[in-house]
Amino acid sequence: MSEAIKAVVSVRLLSAVKATDRPFDYLCPQGEAPHRGQVVRVPFGKGDRDRFGVVTSVRREEPDRALKTVREVFPDEIGLNEELFALCRHLQEQIFCSFGEAARAILPAPVYKKNARRIRIASLADGTDPGAASAIRGKNKALYEAVLSHLLLSGETAVSDLTQTYGLSSAGIALLEKKGLIRVELRDEERDPFEGFAAEDCSDQPLSPEQENAFQSLKEQLDRGEACASLLYGITGSGKTRVMLALCDHVLQKGKKVLFLVPEIALTGQSATLLAGRYGKRVAIIHSALSDGERRDAYVAIRRGEKDVILGTRSAVFAPADNVGLIIIDEEQDQSYKSDTQLKYHARDVARWRCAKNRAMLLLASATPDVESYYKAKSGVYSLIRLTNRFGGATLPEVKVVDLRGDLRREGGILLGRKLRREIADNLDRQEQTILLMNRRGYRQFLSCLKCGEAIRCPNCSVTLTVHSGARRRLSCHYCGYTIPYPAACPTCGDEHLLSHGAGIQQLEEELNTVFPKARVLRMDSDTLTGKRTHEDILAAFRNREADILIGTQMVAKGHNFPRVTLVGVVMADTALYLSDYRAGEHTFSLLTQVIGRAGRADKPGRAVIQTLNPYHTVFSLAAAQDYEAFYEGEIAVRRAFLFPPFCRMGVLTLSDEDEARLLRRSKEATDRLKAYLAGDFSDVKLVIYGPFEAPIYKMKNVYRKRLIFKYKNDKRTRALFDRLLTETQGTPDGRGKVSFDTNPGMI
Repeated sequence: MSEAIKAVVSVRLLSAVKATDRPFDYLCPQGEAPHRGQVVRVPFGKGDRDRFGVVTSVRREEPDRALKTVREVFPDEIGLNEELFALCRHLQEQIFCSFGEAARAILPAPVYKKNARRIRIASLADGTDPGAASAIRGKNKALYEAVLSHLLLSGETAVSDLTQTYGLSSAGIALLEKKGLIRVELRDEERDPFEGFAAEDCSDQPLSPEQENAFQSLKEQLDRGEACASLLYGITGSGKTRVMLALCDHVLQKGKKVLFLVPEIALTGQSATLLAGRYGKRVAIIHSALSDGERRDAYVAIRRGEKDVILGTRSAVFAPADNVGLIIIDEEQDQSYKSDTQLKYHARDVARWRCAKNRAMLLLASATPDVESYYKAKSGVYSLIRLTNRFGGATLPEVKVVDLRGDLRREGGILLGRKLRREIADNLDRQEQTILLMNRRGYRQFLSCLKCGEAIRCPNCSVTLTVHSGARRRLSCHYCGYTIPYPAACPTCGDEHLLSHGAGIQQLEEELNTVFPKARVLRMDSDTLTGKRTHEDILAAFRNREADILIGTQMVAKGHNFPRVTLVGVVMADTALYLSDYRAGEHTFSLLTQVIGRAGRADKPGRAVIQTLNPYHTVFSLAAAQDYEAFYEGEIAVRRAFLFPPFCRMGVLTLSDEDEARLLRRSKEATDRLKAYLAGDFSDVKLVIYGPFEAPIYKMKNVYRKRLIFKYKNDKRTRALFDRLLTETQGTPDGRGKVSFDTNPGMI
């Protein structure tokens, strides 16, 4: 073989955007033999700056030009297996991202930038007797003998534990090692995200007859060994989790792995308690609130095959597990499974692809399924498994829809109407717990001047600033974080007469403390979740009866099981009903049904009060009756008539720019280009186009945004059209103008 023939690797950069989404060739380092999927560090650009990438191919050839050399090849356990490599290719085609964007979501930076935490482990050398310490000169003989005795009885021990327990210095440990009495070695230590969780073992509790029937139906499908999908539709409190855990047991017995997804970080604590109690150290957790080290350790442990149950939020769908047998998406209707950040994927779509690759089961579970999922179940694409009774003989709550307008006429500005106040008082007298839902952060929604009428707005975003109370009374933007102290006068005209409008959850907390001064109140929203595990601390405190009332935004509505909660109140049920989104009714119905379902889950009956300014709206009456079937029939009829998903796909092309005039030009150019395609090379593509028009929040973080909205059929020709449009409608050379495409967006 010629000396000139060398090993050459093609690398796709993790930082690549669509314009640079192509392989770059490098020489392999001497003695290294990387393979496809491995992460490498390479020099890139004129300055040879460090960049991280993924190897896409390896070949031996005589280069026809000078090539740079790979600087570092990361271990195989920090990389993409063949399945995840193929997934990156799939996401490129389906959601029009670059390979690097897809790989970066699967391989978050901590995986390859964070080192393992290494600790020193001491063990007794073969044949060593603790009495051998007497031969060592010096005053520490007794300490040496104590350490040797400890190792004889307890076995391997961290050096740090020995020095702390016995007061022996590092030099003393080194002396024992030098004398050949002990061995010391470095080992990787897995950071434990379960620290502080109290495991709950429910493995010996039998399923109810209805749950057993559901489990057997799912088990029969799974045992066929074919890719399949099922929707486990059960009313709140019917015990869907118990069925899912039984199915996990079955899959693990077959030697396969389970991915268990929950919608909110706040739900991982409850699920971790159940899974850790059942499966112990076999469980890994993946979500964004983990430390960098914990995320790295979880990835490596899963890649090594040390964990076979993976719990997490939507990003857990990318876990590097092989031989997956079951992917569960709990509360599958939740909007948080759709990522609206850089990689705009839906966890459900990724899970469906992975199940097809692994011949595994996708199990969707909800009391209020996504309308598209229920349509597929009714159409036979998914199998439909129902649970119609609450577990343990519990009954559904009694629900009252209350017209708040009369209370507001009598007591303007209140949040708690007379009916809800009475119910809370009764609960306090009975020493039962209450959950109140108010899906608005802050104290007031905005502040305006009585003289000039101007509202105080964020200078970086086209929104008003939200009023926050507390020790630091302030106005904040919930999009860019801009914050100012509460003003003494109007910034526009200088007048001192300012009026706050609307209401937020902080005002509800203040009103509760005024009306019920002896009640213990906990608040749970993004302003109170300041620490890594604050949400777990709040939920644990409420579960342990350290509070009488839990108030919160939508994060308190889903999945939680509080046996002592007998009352649920919805303070402002109209909040999301009139958003400019075709799913506004669905989201409102789901949120109300879910939060109502938190009441009466044990031996005591539950009640719920829905406060609204429009008590005759169909969504409220159907949510009060917990009648999902009737809601679905009405909703699917509207979507069929007006051609909304599941009868088409929706897509949004967003152009953004810091220069507003340039954005207007770019949006017109993109529209004209698209119309030219449809009149020419892509005249066979059927596409309904709306826009361009301003995004709902036109200016965000000093960036202006225009959008084109599409209804389309997800076929190869339409994807080719969008890919070409994105290739030729790129960002601006100065980097201040960008373009993105979102399939099945979270909000229209």
